[in-house]
Amino acid sequence: TLSTPSVASISSTGLTTAHAAGITSVRATSGSTSGSASVIIVLHSLVSIAVTPTNPSIAAGQQRQFTATGTYSDTSHQNITNSVAWTSSAPSIAGITSTGLVTSVAVGSATIKATSGCINGSTSLTVTPPTLVSITVTPANPSIAAGQQQQFTATGTYTDASKKDLTSTATWTSSATSFATIAGGGMATAVAAGSTTIQATSGTIKGSTTLTVTASTLVSIAVTPANPSIAAGQQQQFTATGTYTDASKKDLTSTATWTSSAPSLATIAAGGLATGVVAGSTTIQATSGSINGSTTLTVTAPTLVSIAVTPANPSIAAG
Repeated sequence: TLSTPSVASISSTGLTTAHAAGITSVRATSGSTSGSASVIIVLHSLVSIAVTPTNPSIAAGQQRQFTATGTYSDTSHQNITNSVAWTSSAPSIAGITSTGLVTSVAVGSATIKATSGCINGSTSLTVTPPTLVSITVTPANPSIAAGQQQQFTATGTYTDASKKDLTSTATWTSSATSFATIAGGGMATAVAAGSTTIQATSGTIKGSTTLTVTASTLVSIAVTPANPSIAAGQQQQFTATGTYTDASKKDLTSTATWTSSAPSLATIAAGGLATGVVAGSTTIQATSGSINGSTTLTVTAPTLVSIAVTPANPSIAAG
């Protein structure tokens, strides 16, 4: 029999099984005769600590959770991560929290150790150079007219939170080259109205944005003929030719708004027909929306264009 069954139990053959730390009395009885002994039960003791993962390698700026597993004198194992003291042999390379979470700082190696009492376990951590984790393509979601160009920039973010311009080294692609093409270095050229995904790739890391291409827009107007000269009273027909972002051209003569900077010298009507009034010079301008083009019209003094002899076809007698 045992005096304290909660501490230990005993079989009919005298085999004692410990349940908890404490002291109990064992008594053996045969008839009227008995004998006893005291049994002291102690908790099992920690004999070793294993730190995992074993000898890992991480990039600068990354984190890694370590685990401490204790092995006891009864060969049992237990997770003791939160009860051990964690240390790093090189905090300038990798620091560690009280719960075993390591943050790598710089390239190098450090010994990560877990200690409980006089027992400890350790492993080696290698910190490699920071690695690329994401790419940001800017500007974000721009819109340009057909024929225009847009410079994109690729910025890489690394495991240590550092950033680097990858514009010249990234591989650039357009998902719809019928709408826009893109060259090495991130220069996109709009082809036709639509949208395409512009992507920058470095190794296995990608970043992208959407480029919207709108219809071509007017960028300039040419007024012809250039700098003509007419005499007062004469007329001059001007033509307005618009050039668009996609390099196409269009006759805007009938739709442009025509003006003369000096109507007292020359007037101009809708459709671009100018009439010289008196000698001098004026600027003839054609405007469409916010775009305009111009030329100079010089008006000279009136010139002789015909002589009339009168009376017309008379008849007289000889002498």
